[in-house]
Amino acid sequence: MSTLSLSSALLVVACTAGGAGVAWLATTMHFRLKLAEIGAQFELAERAKAQAQELALQARRQVEQLQQALSEAKRDGSASAAAHSARAAAAAAAAAKAKAREQVLRQLATADADHGEAHGFADTLPLAN
Repeated sequence: MSTLSLSSALLVVACTAGGAGVAWLATTMHFRLKLAEIGAQFELAERAKAQAQELALQARRQVEQLQQALSEAKRDGSASAAAHSARAAAAAAAAAKAKAREQVLRQLATADADHGEAHGFADTLPLAN
């Protein structure tokens, strides 16, 4: 029966301690890298948040300016003329859309008529004729 000598025991303890140290170092480096990545993502999110707040502020200013311009235009009476022309343009666009739809449907109907009647079975001998 073999007993563990003092030098062998010290070697086992030293190897275990060295392995634990290497594992600790690898784990520390891994989590430092993860922490740096998360920090970079957080910084990017903070910059995006700041930019979004700046854009929201600009949008509020633009809305305020547009509301002032609209109130001035209403006072001048030009808003009703602009609204009337916008309604006329929308009606013309709707008519053009309906006409284009009718043309497409007509083209599809003629294309279906040209292909003949479908009977639901595949032609298994296309070159037999």
